[in-house]
Amino acid sequence: MKFEHLLSPMKVGNVTYKNRIVSAPMAFGLIVQNPDARDFTYRKLESGAAGGNACVIVGETDVNFVDAVRIPGFRPFDFAKPEEDMETFNAVSEYAKRIKSHGAIALAELVHCGKEKVPYRPEEESIGPVECVNSAGVHVRAMNKDDMDRIANDFAVAATYMQKCGFDGILIHGGHGFLFTQFLSPLMNTRTDEYGGSLENRAKFPIQIIKAIRQAVGDTFLIELRIDGTDHQPNGITPDETGQFVQWVEDYITSVHVTCGIYEESVKSATESSMFHEHGLNIEPASIVKKYTKLPVGAVGGINSPEQCDKAIADGKIDFAILGRQMLADPQFANKCKVGDADCIRRCLRCYMCFPGSPEEGYDDLPFGSEELALYVGHCRINPLAHLPFDPDTLPDPVKSDKVLIVGGGAAGMQAAITACERGHKVTLCEKGDKLGGLLYFTDTDIDKPDLRNFKNVLIKEVNKRDIDVRLNTEVTADFIKDFGADVVMIATGSLPSCPPIPGIENAHQAMEVYDDSFKCGKKVVMIGGGLVGCETGLYLQKTGHEVTVVEMLDRIANESYGMYREALVLEMEKFGMKSMAKTKCLKIEADGVSVENEDGEQKLTADTVLFALGMKSVPYDELKAAAGDAKVFIIGDAIKPGQVDQCTRSGYLAAVDIEHPDDFPTHEYRGIIEG
Repeated sequence: MKFEHLLSPMKVGNVTYKNRIVSAPMAFGLIVQNPDARDFTYRKLESGAAGGNACVIVGETDVNFVDAVRIPGFRPFDFAKPEEDMETFNAVSEYAKRIKSHGAIALAELVHCGKEKVPYRPEEESIGPVECVNSAGVHVRAMNKDDMDRIANDFAVAATYMQKCGFDGILIHGGHGFLFTQFLSPLMNTRTDEYGGSLENRAKFPIQIIKAIRQAVGDTFLIELRIDGTDHQPNGITPDETGQFVQWVEDYITSVHVTCGIYEESVKSATESSMFHEHGLNIEPASIVKKYTKLPVGAVGGINSPEQCDKAIADGKIDFAILGRQMLADPQFANKCKVGDADCIRRCLRCYMCFPGSPEEGYDDLPFGSEELALYVGHCRINPLAHLPFDPDTLPDPVKSDKVLIVGGGAAGMQAAITACERGHKVTLCEKGDKLGGLLYFTDTDIDKPDLRNFKNVLIKEVNKRDIDVRLNTEVTADFIKDFGADVVMIATGSLPSCPPIPGIENAHQAMEVYDDSFKCGKKVVMIGGGLVGCETGLYLQKTGHEVTVVEMLDRIANESYGMYREALVLEMEKFGMKSMAKTKCLKIEADGVSVENEDGEQKLTADTVLFALGMKSVPYDELKAAAGDAKVFIIGDAIKPGQVDQCTRSGYLAAVDIEHPDDFPTHEYRGIIEG
């Protein structure tokens, strides 16, 4: 059996995990207090269980509403008295019921954020190991013994609450710079009393919490611990210190989940790794922790490959793999491994669309606040079913099989073809080029986009394995559409680069040309346009031996991006010495460079090659739409307006399920996504 190690059972505490695949904590546990959030949140968590995972973990639940709660908007209640808020109790219990209905172990994550707390109400405060001011500018009070006793009891009571809700166990969030890390890290814990100094002293309060939970829930309830192997901070916690701590508590817990980093520097410390971090970055630290304990040890962080998981288990580095964002990208990961379809797993891009960061982390450029973020978390760029506003399992079957013509073989066209075929329609997919993939062809060359390349290739495989009539080298004209006689026409003709009226533009090349085999790029490059295309293409060139300067008129580069992805991209550009000039206007392009103007005046940037990335425009489709006559027409992907991959996958999927449905089915409420 392929992936025999990954798919083998594993004993954890008094239960048996049916394989070694665990869903990392997802969603904010109490978001289901909001009735409008329940349906999509339950589906998000249940999908990993239905996809074959051994264990699924509900995301962070704060253990009190005074100094632990991180996100505003949750309704305070007493964990010790569930009967006083049965609506919340029943809503939380529904997680466990749904997860366990698929034969998966159900856990709930408990957390106290310590000094990272931002008070939202007068009765709230921020407390931690020492007095300080946190990254949000909030004063943090140093905890005393009464605080510790109270919080240890809060963890214990919250754990018994989850036990009553039907969960098999809890996961303590002891990493990411939250309360456990704050005490264990010698960098953060500078106390001079019995709770500071040596590792034994720094570990006293975390040990107190763990013992309190075990005493409250009994011997058979699972207590799993998520903890930093390293916080990636100078003089911070090390894998060996973490291993020693685990050894001290192994009689009270049932497994260890090794993560890394600190919340206030999520990108730099890789609490959620970016596409520029190595995959499985916590496997090696986990292998060190594993030497200290007899308990099962797993790793989380940038894992999207069953091959990597299986090898790490076979090599004895970890006992199980914990997949977070990957479960949004493809919750059928485990099932696909079982049936031999691993090559069709949609592998997480680590693009941060599902969680772009939060205002509490200092991201002031997000398009939503904390409460909106809690509702938004869980979208996915490559999985159109993630975070749908309706349950796809309730879609009615089409009453007839329509003849569907799809014009364009990019991501939108392929996703539409896959979904329409699955729903029983007769699909013809026409592409004027000699291969499918559209603009994603560049991923065959770009060195930072292996996972996006995998997504493109998965779409092609999914199309080819279905009964879809694929016609390459076929340009669809108005006459073609008239003669074809389709019931449904989907126009996915994509977009083309805009060519701005800059003097001397004939001396420059469009940025995406650099991915063509025939293009010869000089050593010194000026990129006009510092949006995502300009920055990412420039970074590719910088990493392959060129010297790149990006020129951008706006106040900052990569302006259409935000949060953690933008931070990761800018950090990577700086790491490799790529230059950027914001608030700079391009005046003229010449054969040997570019004249620009900014607050320092006019200057000449010399270059061997000048490139431009100044936007895209949709390919005109009015004639094709008119030629469709009485056929139902959908405009999808970049044909709506130039966008990113998520618009392609989402609009292609929605168009395919919207071909025929009763008027009362809610897809019509989201036609705006399709029609722009």
